This record gives sequence, C-alpha cells and structure tokens, in this order.
Amino acid sequence: MSLRFNPNILAVPRMRNMVSKEEVQAQYGVEKVYRMSYNESPLGPSPKAIAAMQETAVSLGDYSDFSDDRLRHALAATFGRGLSADHFVCATSGFEALEFVGRGFLQPGDEVIVSHPTFGVYNRLARMGGAKLVDVPLQPETFAFDVDGILAAVTENTRLVIVCNPNNPTGNLLTAAEMDRLVNELPDHVLLVADEVYFHFVASPDFPDSLQYVLEGRNVVIIHTFSKGYGLAGLRLGYAIAPPEIADYLGRLQRGFHLNGVAIAGGLAALADQEHLQKNVALVQAQKQWLYGQYDRLDLRYWPSETNFMLVELPVAAGEVCQKLLSYGVMVRPAGIEPMPNVLRVTVSTPDGNETFINGLEEILRQRG
Repeated sequence: MSLRFNPNILAVPRMRNMVSKEEVQAQYGVEKVYRMSYNESPLGPSPKAIAAMQETAVSLGDYSDFSDDRLRHALAATFGRGLSADHFVCATSGFEALEFVGRGFLQPGDEVIVSHPTFGVYNRLARMGGAKLVDVPLQPETFAFDVDGILAAVTENTRLVIVCNPNNPTGNLLTAAEMDRLVNELPDHVLLVADEVYFHFVASPDFPDSLQYVLEGRNVVIIHTFSKGYGLAGLRLGYAIAPPEIADYLGRLQRGFHLNGVAIAGGLAALADQEHLQKNVALVQAQKQWLYGQYDRLDLRYWPSETNFMLVELPVAAGEVCQKLLSYGVMVRPAGIEPMPNVLRVTVSTPDGNETFINGLEEILRQRG
C-alpha cells in the first residue's frame, strides 16, 4: 500500500470498548449490575434534562444550531462573576475540549508536562500532536504534586502544562497556593490547562479559583464536562473556559453543526436544574463518608478524595478482586498505579450499590483468609 500514514496517529492506540452492564449480566447471571468503574453519576441525569432531550428528539431530521451560542450564554449565566459567552468553547466532551487545546497549540517537537499517575488521555493528546510527554511524577504515597519539579522541567519547547484537578485516579488536589505558583511562575509561552471535570464534588476550601485567572486574562484554560456532576456521561458534552482571545482561537477548531440538538437541549436543561446537581453531589458526599467508615471497619487503607471516586488498598491483587466482584454484579477497576498492584479505584454508587460492593468485598477477603 502506497498511502502515507501520519506516524503520530499510528503511535496512538485505538480506543477500547468499555465492558457493558449487559455483558456482565449475561456472563455472570446477575440481575442487577453496579458499574463503579467509570466515575458516572449515581443519580443519572436530571429528569428535566431527559424530558427536554425527548422533546427535542422528534426534530432530529433538522440540523441543530450551527453554533454553540445558546449553550455558551447559558454557561456564562450559570457561572456569573462577569464571565461572558466569549469565555466558553463547547465540545462533544471534555475529551474533545482537550483535543482542541492539543490541536491548537502542539506541533512536532513541542513538550507537554503532566504528572503521573493521571488521566491517560493526556498521553494520547501529546502523541497525536507529535509532542514529547514530560512526566513529573506525583509524590509517592501522598500523591502530592511536585510543583518545584514541574517548574524545573519547563524548557523553551514546553507548550502545555496539564494538571488534573482533582486528579484522576488519586482524587487529591493541586492546592490554591500551588496553582498560584504555576500561574505566576510559568513563562509566557506556556499554557496551563486545568482539567477540573470533577470540580462539583470538591469540598476542600483549598481548591483553586481558576476562574479568576481566566478573568484576569492569564494563560489558563479550564476543562469541564456534563458527564460527572450533571450525570450526562452518555450524551458527550463538555466545554473549555478561557480568556476570550484563547477561546476564540479554540472555537475555530469546531465543525459546523458541531453539537447535536439533543445535546444542546440536555445541556441547557441540566444547567437550569441546579437542584438535581446538588442532590447528586450531596449523595456522593454522604456515601463517600459511608464507604470510608466501611474501609475503617475492614482495616483497609484508603485515600480521602475530593471526587466521586476513591482509592482503597487491599491485601491481595486488585485485578483478582475486580474479577471476583463481577459475580456479585459489581464493576470496579485496578487503579493502575505502579508499584501499587493492590489498589482499587472505586466510584461512589447508590446506597444499594455501595452496600453490594462492600458485602462482596468482605466475603472475598474472608475467603482469602
């Protein structure tokens, strides 16, 4: 074949399908499956968002809005603080908002600084742009960010510093003081990307006010999604917040008719139903505390989290426990942190889901002796 393939694309693996609840039901013969492996919302979408999407679905034969104007204005009204529609760029997910940043700012030979363990999509972003990924690892055991290391790693080729805040999979924060150091000490040719898709679940007063940096016109882009707090993971809808000049630049990467009409309707209705969002957040916070208590009872080490998931360390290999929990109708996943093979990442579920998980985990550990 004489076609020329882009080597940067060939360096990126194909995305894998997620295991479905239906597959687990069929294979293990369980009636109910709790997917505590993908950080989805325990409550799901707002009923008002579902109704709005159903109403809009009858018009799927028509093209949707050519631009994201309505949703951007609604986002600006929701956040307030002097933000305007010009600060927002809508995308088909937080993933795509990140891709806009990569496509807009990376060229072969550039460098992207990240801190592992973290969200694996950043690796993909760098590879697709032909950029070099520079890893400044989190501190062992505590998973604290090494801000001194990040700043020391910057070169004239650095284009992006990406921080997942709160971090996935560890659940901890880059603090307000640490964020302030990065914003003020990174050179002008570097863009700081704050991936804050779990921000709704943060309870700590030490979480950075990243919006203030955007309002000041600093080199900061914030990534948000409708998948987590709003429970619309299957809809694929997200957005970036940035100073208007950067937002306008990223918006040029959108296609015509970029967002489908159902997604726009769902996003608008979700923003209008802040009560449902708060119910979801309150449920996650309460159930997270319940899970902490169960880990204490079982004498298991865990890491308190500012997200809707957490890490817990087991006396046996995490992969083995994940496999056995499927027979209880519970899907969790290994954290994938080296060298910590016994650590699970567990999404906070409904009370029934969390109880099923703990009962199954306790029985598996008891059988192991």
